[in-house]
Amino acid sequence: MKETTAKKKFMWNMAGSLCNSLSSMLLLIIVNRISGESRGGFFALAYSTAQLLFSVGGFEIRPVQSTDIKNKFTFDQYFTSRMLNCIIMLICMIGYIVVNGYTGVEALTVFWILGYRMVEAVADVYSGLFQQRERIDISGKEMLMRSGISTITFTIILWLTDNLLYAAMTLTLTSLVIMLFYDLHMKKYFEPTPVHLEWRGILGIYNACWPLFVSSFIMNYLNNAPKYAINTYYDETVQNSYNILFMPAFVINLLSLFVFRPLLTDLARDWEGENILVYGVDLRAYRMELVIIMICGGLNAYVYCLYYVVTVTGKQIFLLLGYGAGLIFAVFLGSSFVKSLGMLGAALSCTLSFGVVFIVFLIITSCVVKDRKKKTEV
Repeated sequence: MKETTAKKKFMWNMAGSLCNSLSSMLLLIIVNRISGESRGGFFALAYSTAQLLFSVGGFEIRPVQSTDIKNKFTFDQYFTSRMLNCIIMLICMIGYIVVNGYTGVEALTVFWILGYRMVEAVADVYSGLFQQRERIDISGKEMLMRSGISTITFTIILWLTDNLLYAAMTLTLTSLVIMLFYDLHMKKYFEPTPVHLEWRGILGIYNACWPLFVSSFIMNYLNNAPKYAINTYYDETVQNSYNILFMPAFVINLLSLFVFRPLLTDLARDWEGENILVYGVDLRAYRMELVIIMICGGLNAYVYCLYYVVTVTGKQIFLLLGYGAGLIFAVFLGSSFVKSLGMLGAALSCTLSFGVVFIVFLIITSCVVKDRKKKTEV
């Protein structure tokens, strides 16, 4: 395989990450513009749940796999653990549909939306291999193609049929086909032998990853908790409005602040000019909520930063303290905030939950650094 430069690796990875992150926002815009606010709220909740269940399918194995430069575990072991995780994710998907009482077309639509993220969970194990072999540009190209083409086909089918089920099926199947053809083709350059299930050693993978998984799951749940509370007390149009307000903060977390900041300036100008054409939903009554949610996005970005700082030190078990504190706050106070204050309560619940996590992470990071400094001095 032809080698490439560090600059090209960075640019391809950035392009893929940008497309993959913005596709989440574009999908919600597309559903709103074509199918209306109610369908937009339905899609937004299903997609948010898909993001939560993605943490089950991925199990935060990617950070361990991509930094496994000594090949402590084989690709077959990583692949086997990922397949097992995806089976568990599939069971969780079915359980979510049953528990929430979805039937018929709605059940199938939710299943295919959730399935889109399951395909991404499978693709992620190949991306981990490419990154491990210092070819993150291949991962970037794959993300760019898969998320870009899937979003385009989703848009075309929804525009032609105005049927969210057909569009969701197209979204997932397109992603699956690209993953099968591209990832399997590129894999042979790094792992020529056919992949096979290898159960030996996967307990070691789970032992290394479970604190990261629990932390990631709680973090995603903290993002979703206000949405589930809204689903309990309000209709899908309120759900849709909250998700539109939350989307810039969500994309900040996926992209990082320096990439998204120029776009925020344009959004602010549109807002002041009373331009509501982006999503087609009038959100002028929710300016305070938007400010609070953007603060939440900033806190979440800092939490991500400290998350990786603690992970690098090998003290990831302590991450559970921060996310546990945030989870306790969200479970015992978040729902009451939403019930009594509506949209404002949802924004406050999410922001305060991540504020708690951020404070605990700061304390943990400070303690880890001080402990390291003492050992160095000795």
